[in-house]
Amino acid sequence: MILTLKELAEYLKVNERTILRMHESGQIQGVKIGGQWRFNGSQIDKMFFPDGKASETYTLPKSHIGIPVSRTMDVSRVLLNLHSDCVEDVIEELTHAKIFNNLVLDIRDLQDKCLARERILSTAVGNGIAVPHPRDPIPTLQMPCCVVYGYSKAGINFNAPDGKPVHFFFLHCSQNIELHLHLMSSLAHLLKEPEFIKNCEKAKEPEDVIKAVMEQERTSFLDPEHVEDFDQ
Repeated sequence: MILTLKELAEYLKVNERTILRMHESGQIQGVKIGGQWRFNGSQIDKMFFPDGKASETYTLPKSHIGIPVSRTMDVSRVLLNLHSDCVEDVIEELTHAKIFNNLVLDIRDLQDKCLARERILSTAVGNGIAVPHPRDPIPTLQMPCCVVYGYSKAGINFNAPDGKPVHFFFLHCSQNIELHLHLMSSLAHLLKEPEFIKNCEKAKEPEDVIKAVMEQERTSFLDPEHVEDFDQ
């Protein structure tokens, strides 16, 4: 179970500053992901409640923080031959009804929110990669979070900072801001690996992409020392 700074402070009935001092002294361990502190609830229980009698006034919340990217993907959400040639079309293709049917209540709303995010600043990050997403969470999403992968062999002008066409798209959305930050950080960590991108480019079947994600996560999943965050 992963806890935020606020949740851990409530759980131990102390001030948030006390938690940070405990971390600085090495008494407890935590990592900063997406600018937010995360602490291992199981470790806290073993340290402060070795007899199994945890706090009676605060229950550890159920959380999906820590879910690997591979768990948010499905072969039905992997598109290996995008036909779009502009920002608006690729967003529509990645959020098509055949992909998000029964996942969101209003697909047009999701598309509009993704396009609104692109108008603020392109989600292309260079090296042929983009991570389109709605700036705000989608509370009505019928799963905690999901990732849609799309590949364009020709490349699409996505206003990338390096001016190059984008070939690899990882569109994602989440139910809440914490999941959004977690997924952004996890994707940033994953997409900085050149070998992973090469494996995505070589993929012949949707299963190949998910396999590439799983294999990369096995070697580098949740390596907090090297996580690079994308802007929201």
